[in-house]
Amino acid sequence: MQIIHSLEELKKVPCPIHWAMGFFDGVHLGHRRVIESAASEGALRGVLTFVPHPLAVVKPELAPKLLTPNPDAKAALMSELGVDILLVLPFTKELAAMSPEEFLNALHGACSIAGISVGNNWHFGKGGRGNAAFLRSEAARLGFTACVNEMLMVGDDTVCSSRIRELLTEGNIGQANAMLGRPFSIQGTVEHGQKLARTLGFPTANITLPSAAALPRPGVYKVRCSVQGTLLRGIANIGKRPTICEDYKPTRLEAHFPSWSGNLYDMTLSVELHRFIRPEQRFNGIDALKTQIEQDIASLNSL
Repeated sequence: MQIIHSLEELKKVPCPIHWAMGFFDGVHLGHRRVIESAASEGALRGVLTFVPHPLAVVKPELAPKLLTPNPDAKAALMSELGVDILLVLPFTKELAAMSPEEFLNALHGACSIAGISVGNNWHFGKGGRGNAAFLRSEAARLGFTACVNEMLMVGDDTVCSSRIRELLTEGNIGQANAMLGRPFSIQGTVEHGQKLARTLGFPTANITLPSAAALPRPGVYKVRCSVQGTLLRGIANIGKRPTICEDYKPTRLEAHFPSWSGNLYDMTLSVELHRFIRPEQRFNGIDALKTQIEQDIASLNSL
């Protein structure tokens, strides 16, 4: 998959492109439908997206935390869907001020547009005036195919990034995973910590979580992680370790994998969350904490 960052770079692509347009945070089942619908004979499958989230520029106070804050991880998910070219445009105040006509004219001037696929709730251009009806009319004018995808449902829930964020804060990881079409995962580099868990007999991989990330409910989760080709089951605490006295308490993930005995420091891991076990809590001493961790590990047999 080719990744480019400007319309000038796009001009070097000689083939027609069928674009899927959106921010695609989480690359959930609804996003996958839009991306997979970007299919025209003889054309590349492209995704046109933005960084940062448009609201971070237009209304920063409303900007959401992100399900996929790591751009490389987000790009990898798109590559798995057969995307040929990923155009990541910087979302600036100047871009926000462009009318939808100006934006499509600029895109049309940079490449041959075979089609544009969107979700039926997608809006673009100044004031969000570019909607499905506008796209269809512009398709006739510029000679491309417009594909507008209906929203997906999982049970009684509409699949959308905002709903998945809500489910994560509720600890409903099962429904969030169902909407994503895969387990929600947290990526990060394993850091050195106080090594307290090691002294208790439960060495952990510690990952400090980025401030831009949408986080699940604080607590203990059943998790999985692939390390050097080995799939590991474990438990992870997400939160601020209320039982431990620390001057600095960042929100972090601490994962323990009972079957792993090697060194994980400085490795980049992708930890999948599969089930919420219990809320994070403060214990009356280290012994009580150790007893609870033993019980948490015992529950892995049902994962």
